[in-house]
This record gives sequence, C-alpha cells and structure tokens, in this order.
Amino acid sequence: MEKRMDSRKRILRKGESQRKDGTYMFRITKDKKRHTIYAPTLKELRLKEEEYFDNISKGLNVDKQKIMLNDLAKVYLENKKKTVQQTTFYTMTITYNSYIRDKIGNIRLKDIKRSMIKGFYLDLLSGEKHLSVSTLARIDCILLPMLEMAVYDDIILKNPARGVIGEIKRECGERPTKVCALNEDEQIAFINYAMNSAKHQNIKNLLIFLLGTGCRVGEALGIRWEDLDFKNNIISINHSVAYIKIDGHYKQIIKRPKSFAGNRKIPMLSDVRKALFAEKEKQLALGITQPIVDGYSNFVFVSERGKLHTRENVATQIKQIVREYNQEHPDNPISEFTTHQLRHTFATQLCKNSDDLKAIQSILGHADISTTLNIYADATQDGINKSMEALEGVMFGK
Repeated sequence: MEKRMDSRKRILRKGESQRKDGTYMFRITKDKKRHTIYAPTLKELRLKEEEYFDNISKGLNVDKQKIMLNDLAKVYLENKKKTVQQTTFYTMTITYNSYIRDKIGNIRLKDIKRSMIKGFYLDLLSGEKHLSVSTLARIDCILLPMLEMAVYDDIILKNPARGVIGEIKRECGERPTKVCALNEDEQIAFINYAMNSAKHQNIKNLLIFLLGTGCRVGEALGIRWEDLDFKNNIISINHSVAYIKIDGHYKQIIKRPKSFAGNRKIPMLSDVRKALFAEKEKQLALGITQPIVDGYSNFVFVSERGKLHTRENVATQIKQIVREYNQEHPDNPISEFTTHQLRHTFATQLCKNSDDLKAIQSILGHADISTTLNIYADATQDGINKSMEALEGVMFGK
C-alpha cells in the first residue's frame, strides 16, 4: 500500500492529512464519535495528537474538551438554584455576571491555566474595579468549586484556581478586616439620641431590638408577634426577610436560616421588652395595616405606611442619626457604623460579661465556634490590658 505524504514528502500517519490551504488535520473515530484536530503545521498537529491520547489515558472526557467556562457556569448555577436559598443564588449569579462572565467566560476549560486565574484576580485588584482582597475571595468562592466540578466530571485534570487566592493574600500581606464594635459611650449616646429624636421615632424601637438581641437585620425585620413569648421572655428566631431582584423587580422574601444554628431562642432583656410593647402601642394607635410576605404577616416592625423596613432603609437612618448627632456634638462625635456593627456590639458586650462560649454561640446563632472565639478574643483583650495595668507598680514597687 502506497504511503501518504504531505507537500514536503513527509510520511503521514493514519488519520493525518494535509488540507488544500497547507494546514493539517487529524481524524479519529472513538466510541462511534468522530474527533477532528487541526493545526497549521505537522509538528503542532502531532503535539495535539499526543495531548489527545494523553487525555484519554488519564480518563479525561475528550468530548467535553471544547466546553467554555460560561457553559460550565450555566450548569453549575442551575444545580445551585435547586439547593441554595434565593438570596444566595441571586448573589452568586450577580457576582459571576459582574466579574467573570465577560472576562474569562468565553475561554475553553482546557485552556484555563493557573497563571491565567492569578492574572485575572490581580487585574481585578489593581484594575478599573480595584476590588479588595475580601471581595476577590468571594469571587473565588464561586469560581473554585465551579472548576472543581469540571475536575470531577473528567473535563480537566487539575483545578487551576486551587490555592490562588491564598497565594495572593500572602503576597499582599492581607489581614482579615475586623468589624469594630461601638464602645459603651458611643452606643449609649447613639441610642439616647435616637430615642429622643422626633425625626426617627419610627425606627427607634427596631434599633433597641437590634442592639439588645444581636439579631441580624433580616432576622429582626422578619420577627412576628407570635415569635415573642412575653410570659417567659423568649424571642424565637426561625426565619428572616431578604430583599432581592426577581424577574427584573425587587421584592421582599422570607428565607430560612443559613444553618441549623440560625434557629434559636434569645432571652428578652427588659429594655427590649419595653421597646416591643411601645411598638405594639404605636401600631394600635396608628391603625397600621400589616403587609403579607410569602404568606407571613403580623410583623413587629412595620412602617407607618404598612410596609416592612429594608436593610438599606435602616442603614440610611442610622447614618442620618449619626450625622445629626455629630452636628450637635462636634466635640464628642460618633464614628459612622453599619447595621452589622450593632450585632457585633451586642456580641462584644456579651463576651465581656460571660465566659460560656457555647451559650454565646447559641445566642448569636453562629454555626462555627471559631466565629464566636474571634469575637471573644477581641472582647477580652480590653480586660487583659486592664489586668496588666493593675500590676503596674505592684511587681517591682512604685
């Protein structure tokens, strides 16, 4: 049988051929499916052939070698939609579309290398978006497991995103950003001002509830009267309110706690109890109608228009209160803070006044004790400093 050769008289292997434009092609049928490889030169073609057979020997699915990251993302997010809460799915989708889809989404999975992922991350840090490392870590929390799915499905051999974010954190010397609690003077000044401000009467009881329970904002907004046991002074946390975009429109939804630990009972402080009764009296006096959200009603904290507050609305009013207070007290200002800092302030005070870590973890609804320990360590540092100050002049004389 006469051997087939290319235009340079080189013998071609079975399945190889030279095309009219001078480029090369390799065809093979495997498992009744035809695979075609193209290359500009015979040398490059044979390198691709070797890679093809090497992938097969390693068990990789060569039929999916042309899949792009956006194709993988579609499957990954569709699966996540079935298992995670609406808010989580919404955040994941927004994050992927905002930072990943148009940047590296149209690259084939087999062509994505570790250096490419690192370069992509570094561009997000230093480029136009100038993201923080913590925001970058949230992007990695989507991209890393997504690519891991491709490894499990035998599309790629190794996950190119594995270890990249840790390496960047080490190189940048990034330290975790700590949420600062209000000191005692700040929290007293803030609450007293909010309680005596006629402009913010509609939200003052909610602020007392947040500061006196350590609830997340969504949990506080979702509290219903039937979740309150005034006989035993117990607050039951079993759901929360979230505000997300669905079909192009923003709406409030009810969601379950992220973890089993999120379902909990919190003892009711006397100041919180008074605030709740005050809120009830206000609603009755104003004849406020109750909104219905996903079948839930009878909410504790409702605006005068019969609407639930939103996280953004609460955050805006807090900023207004701080700004107004600082204008009236320029010599003793309060630092601006977020809604989450009210929770952290409660947690810090709780840790300062108790050493029962399991009880603290339960009250705060932490799924991981390490989260509680971090707050406890910060809270007790002040006590450590005071203890050492008490030794000043004692050990060696004054």
